[in-house]
Amino acid sequence: MAGGLVGTPAANAALPAATVASPPAASPAGQQPTVQAAGTLTLTAGHFNMAGGHPTHGVKGNEVADALAQDINRRVPQLGFLTINEGCLDWLERIEAQLPATYTVRFDPIRGGNGQVANCKHESPFGNAIIYNTGVLVDPQPVAHDLRALEGAEKREMLCLRSVARMLVACTAHLVASGENVEQRRREAAEVKRVLAADYSGYTVLLGGDLNDDPLSQATSNLYHSGYGGIPGQEAHGSFKEAFSPCGNEIKVRYLGPGGEENWCRGGVATHGFNKFDYLFVPPAAVVQSATVVSSPHSDHKQMWAELTIPSSIGPAVDSIMVVGDSISQGLEGDYTWRYRLAQHLKAAGRDVSFVGPYRGTTRLPRSQPANYPEQSAPPYFNGVYRDGLTFDSDHFAQWGRQAHQTKDDIAARVGQYQPTYLLVELGFNDLGWGVSNPDGLIADIRSLVTNARASKSNIRILVANVPQRTPLDVQPDLNTKISTYNAKLGPALQALNTSVSPVRLVDFATGYDPYADAYDGLHPNPQGEHKIAKAFANVLSSQFQVGPAYSTPSGSIPPLVPAAPSWMRATNTTAGIAMEWQHSFGAGGYWLYQRNATIGEEFQRLPLQIPADSWSAKWVVPGHRYEFYVVATRGDGQAAGPSPIGAVTVVNQQTAAGPPNILATPGAGYIDVRWDAATGPYSETVNRYLVYYLDNSVPGAIVSTASTTGRSVRLSGLVSGHSYTVAVCSVNAAGEGLPAGGQTVTVG
Repeated sequence: MAGGLVGTPAANAALPAATVASPPAASPAGQQPTVQAAGTLTLTAGHFNMAGGHPTHGVKGNEVADALAQDINRRVPQLGFLTINEGCLDWLERIEAQLPATYTVRFDPIRGGNGQVANCKHESPFGNAIIYNTGVLVDPQPVAHDLRALEGAEKREMLCLRSVARMLVACTAHLVASGENVEQRRREAAEVKRVLAADYSGYTVLLGGDLNDDPLSQATSNLYHSGYGGIPGQEAHGSFKEAFSPCGNEIKVRYLGPGGEENWCRGGVATHGFNKFDYLFVPPAAVVQSATVVSSPHSDHKQMWAELTIPSSIGPAVDSIMVVGDSISQGLEGDYTWRYRLAQHLKAAGRDVSFVGPYRGTTRLPRSQPANYPEQSAPPYFNGVYRDGLTFDSDHFAQWGRQAHQTKDDIAARVGQYQPTYLLVELGFNDLGWGVSNPDGLIADIRSLVTNARASKSNIRILVANVPQRTPLDVQPDLNTKISTYNAKLGPALQALNTSVSPVRLVDFATGYDPYADAYDGLHPNPQGEHKIAKAFANVLSSQFQVGPAYSTPSGSIPPLVPAAPSWMRATNTTAGIAMEWQHSFGAGGYWLYQRNATIGEEFQRLPLQIPADSWSAKWVVPGHRYEFYVVATRGDGQAAGPSPIGAVTVVNQQTAAGPPNILATPGAGYIDVRWDAATGPYSETVNRYLVYYLDNSVPGAIVSTASTTGRSVRLSGLVSGHSYTVAVCSVNAAGEGLPAGGQTVTVG
């Protein structure tokens, strides 16, 4: 398990041998990690392996997250950071929600030998993480270093967070396990040593990890300071002091025990079985005040906590960038994102820039949508994984579906919180595409956004992108005209907002952005499109603000991501019908669901709309009939190479009510009045509302709309005169929604 730091008063007393103990009581209110004038930082470090992949511990529920959150909260506000191996994303998200706002979780998933993101035993993404205090690890830049596993083997990695401002690095390493992998484990440890020396020279480095080897092994010899010695032929040749060494702050080979026997100074209290598999390494200049090992009922490893005083300094001033955007900027699971392209471009040019914002990841499909979807959707998701499991300084303020109309009202709070040097704004498509604003209304919202950002930072530098065209939509025939009108007005509007104190510049990525060639779905960028957007922003940063050189698009092409077919599919009975779930397909943007009533010999039929989750329910089914289902994962215009396995079930114990009788649909000028009698028959006594479905038959590809009411009539307004509509009504009772009744077709007057 990896380490966390907690602030304690500095002391140079000799360190006793580590002991197994209960967690310490909460520290006095207001006590924070202490920065001394001499350039030191006093904190407590912790390390833990959550055992998310263990067949026993990995299937525990929220008790795992809740127990660790409780242990962490006993140590705040002094806690600096806690490094974690074998963590589960859902557990870590639950922990973060229970911690003070000054604490953040950085998670990076690992991949199995098949290249897919690995899962915990309960199907949540599996990997390494660091929980840190943002006051200790300032503006951390994350990098996941591949430790070069053998072809086809599980990827092992070291996740590091580097704070340029603090000149401090926290890392967690997880090496390969089991005896037959000794040579690979040695190579991985050597790679840890190489990366730390090459990439973090001059920084104070703390390393926690599950190294899966004993203290006198050749693997750990890569990390122990040479002063710890070792078995002849495999002596220590690293640079670290062990926080849990029985020799305390002394770096030496052996010590005399109470009975006069000689013992090695390499190795503290066992944290896993009879051997020590977890470590917390600190620089030789660190002073270890105390070290504690705590048993945990939720893991086959123990928690490690060490109170430290470490060297600390304030590094060079770093410009910061906050990307403000929508789905084009946040990205979908499996994207690299244009943010990554820009970060890599600046890094390659040697320009230290910190990306800031409240979010980190891409979006991804939820496990399920709410019961009343589409009226309510699953909450936004910000922990989707990037392509190839890469990590980078990915903080941002971009959200799938975000509008400028929304952002103008909370940009002041975000700028005040993060104080970015540069604001990179990519917004507007959703405002125009969803009818939130016309071009003039969107221009007004951009003006408000700029004004409100300046209210929190008067000298902020702002880059605003125009809106790209997309492939035509039948339901929005005038969308591209709206976009062109807005783009023509944006440049002059930004010029009017420009000042010498707070410059505002236009970023034109719409010109040259081809929605057929540069997007995977007619809008959202593929790798080629990511480069085009990054280039547009980078070239304005370079030419107008001297931040980095002009952007050079690399040669060669990157193949599109094709989601894998889910390996399993389950269908089970519920009182409302049939519940289906399937394995999450990495990078999927939706699923085509195919179903058939096998009892009456139907052919498989595809639902008209994609499923936006890893589960769904079939409500309109007949008791006693057998139904079969499979899904095909999609990503924009592409799809998986093959279908999932078939899930099948015979309907039993369904307790929904039939649709109401005597449905009457009466059209008027732009509306339809629909009336019906109360539902009758089995289970109708618990009917509590009705759902009215209506479809515009005159619009190809139109989406079915719904209206809900607790009464027995409803007016469907805003309809198009002359169009034909089909109307049906479902009864909703305690079990859920039953089969529809009606199916009348009428033409609006």
